Amino acid sequence: MRNRFTRILLFAAFVLLLGYMFNILFVQFSGDGKDTPEEALPKDADYEWIEGPKTEKEHRYFFLSNSQYFGTGVVTKNLRGWSTGKGTYAQLPNPLEENAIKSAHSDSKILYGLIKPNGEITVKVNGEKADLVDFTSLDEEVLQLYNVQGYSIWYIDLSKLEDQEKYNIQVLDEKNNVLSELSV
Repeated sequence: MRNRFTRILLFAAFVLLLGYMFNILFVQFSGDGKDTPEEALPKDADYEWIEGPKTEKEHRYFFLSNSQYFGTGVVTKNLRGWSTGKGTYAQLPNPLEENAIKSAHSDSKILYGLIKPNGEITVKVNGEKADLVDFTSLDEEVLQLYNVQGYSIWYIDLSKLEDQEKYNIQVLDEKNNVLSELSV
């Protein structure tokens, strides 16, 4: 009786191990298999791509699209090459006031939004400093088309935040005075 139970447990462990190995192989060999991250970026609309944070296996890009949207997308690398990952987008806001946060968006890995910085400012989310990406890589005609001259994208990795259900976003000047605040 004991010997039979051991065989059943070993068989169940073998099946689970086989399923796990199949899943790893499937993930490592799935996707588009492009040679570079830029080749893996979506091409289903008119995009203007802005480089964001990078790791060896994941590159994040921000984008402007179709004269009315902004957002973020990720490309990931596996054994087959670079593939398009998840992304999210939102409508571009009406012209922003300087140093004001009007909205925040998330793709479940980062929280991000647009700001029109004036002077030395810091964006903080729940007390943690957010990173800023300016639009200097874009042509002047693109900036005019999207009406985003002087704008930057602020973002923060959600893993840095203890509370991931409520977000208090503040824009601070160089003396830590609150210039703008948004709670989400």
